[in-house]
Amino acid sequence: MGKNSRRRHVDKQRRAAERRRRDRSAQRTTVDPVDADEASNDHPRSERAEPTDFVSNASRQLEQMLGLVLRDRLWASGWQPDELVRHVRRGSDAATTAVLSMAIVADTAHHDRVGDAVPDSWRRQTGRIGAQCAHEPDRGGWMQRWLDAGGSGVGLTTVRSLLDTLLKLPGLPTLIAPPGSTADVDVDLVDVDVEASPSPKLVTIRGLLAKAESTEFPAEAEAFTAKAQAMMIQARLDEATVRASSGRRSTARVSAIRIGIDEPYIASKQSLLHVTATANDVRCVFHQGLDLATLVGPVGQLAHVELLFTSLLIQVQAALAADAADAPAGSHVRSRGYRSSFIVGFARRIGERLRAARNASFVGATGDALPVLAADDRATAELFDRLVGRTTKIRSSARHDLLGARAGASAADRAALRETGLGGTGTAALGQLRDAG
Repeated sequence: MGKNSRRRHVDKQRRAAERRRRDRSAQRTTVDPVDADEASNDHPRSERAEPTDFVSNASRQLEQMLGLVLRDRLWASGWQPDELVRHVRRGSDAATTAVLSMAIVADTAHHDRVGDAVPDSWRRQTGRIGAQCAHEPDRGGWMQRWLDAGGSGVGLTTVRSLLDTLLKLPGLPTLIAPPGSTADVDVDLVDVDVEASPSPKLVTIRGLLAKAESTEFPAEAEAFTAKAQAMMIQARLDEATVRASSGRRSTARVSAIRIGIDEPYIASKQSLLHVTATANDVRCVFHQGLDLATLVGPVGQLAHVELLFTSLLIQVQAALAADAADAPAGSHVRSRGYRSSFIVGFARRIGERLRAARNASFVGATGDALPVLAADDRATAELFDRLVGRTTKIRSSARHDLLGARAGASAADRAALRETGLGGTGTAALGQLRDAG
């Protein structure tokens, strides 16, 4: 064996001996599992305690971050609590919605602690949200309590996903000055959903729409709806006449509201809201991707449009059900395209009927009322421009099915048109409307 070969052989044996010594040393220092648990209990900063500390710190940081995102980004860009919960609920699971709800209630508690004024409308919204919350979000540490309670979907990743969603949301026209805000808001906001003492006429209108929703006969539903529309227009004319005679022509309360439009057939339902709004001198803009609409107009008209649109949604759903009652499953009249076009056709014809009722009422309007109504229209246009600015017209994404559109128009154009006088003009038609129902 050569010299180099002997040297390599000796080095190999030395390395093997060293490995054997290391292995024996490792065996001698191995700790029994029971002893390891006892040892970790003696040291508070053991590795077993670190994950708990990490989660606790992370939950506090995420809790603070959610509050900052709500206050500095979303509330400042026009979002309101109800709208935000609705948007997240539609695209997320129950755990994500629960986290957001608790964060909103915690944010209101923060404003109360620092002495910020909270608008009544805002507090009503957060009160409704808070009624569904657990884990006492009005005091600190609510996220850790939520994590400790466990359950499906509970985890820090849920909160991080929520933050990602919130940070991607676009802004909306600001209708309510958020808590703690010192900025001026252009809207003289009046809560159209809150009526401390509703007028007798409004009670009657609501009753007519309730009858329209509950009847099984389309002709009756249309007669009740037309009567409600005529009553609302006449109430507006009466108010305008009173304002003109008292010299309060410029004191119209013009405001704005937001309405959510839900699946299915959102694009078709937008058409229905649009014709309902324009027939009542209310301007409307849709926020694409959010399925929200901002409406601007006289306060009384806003309340009427919201009531009427809700009622028409119920009526068109009943008409769709009646149309498909005898159709077998999978037939054309049950297809999505047919039903979407049905709603569009219904909306177009309803729009014609509502405008006819408006025009018939205006024929009998006094000369004193017309300048007041014109002032209302100018105030509506000015507020709309300040809140919304430039808008873009887009083609409806609703599917077009000629058969469905014709069926929808037929559902909105029954014999009730002749019975209520909407096919004619003048004060005679208005008189017939007043006597209907």
